[in-house]
Amino acid sequence: MPMFDFTCTGCGNVFEDLVFGDEAPVCPKCGAATQRQMSVPSPLKTGAFPFKPGPVRPMSKTPPPCAAGGCPSGGCGTSGGTGGGLS
Repeated sequence: MPMFDFTCTGCGNVFEDLVFGDEAPVCPKCGAATQRQMSVPSPLKTGAFPFKPGPVRPMSKTPPPCAAGGCPSGGCGTSGGTGGGLS
């Protein structure tokens, strides 16, 4: 569906509208005539994820610090629960 940018010739309001054919909509604020503006085309989506992801921070090799009493799972080297500690 064609979406275009328009500028009101009366009040200068800039807005987008869905238009079929060469018709120009009236300004939603003041009802005056509008003029279609040139706009940059949208990039085409190619594939499931069209944008290249940014840099990924590597995971830490050491587990994060645990709360007082240790981890319930024993994953941090102290046993605060049923998981048993690391040996």
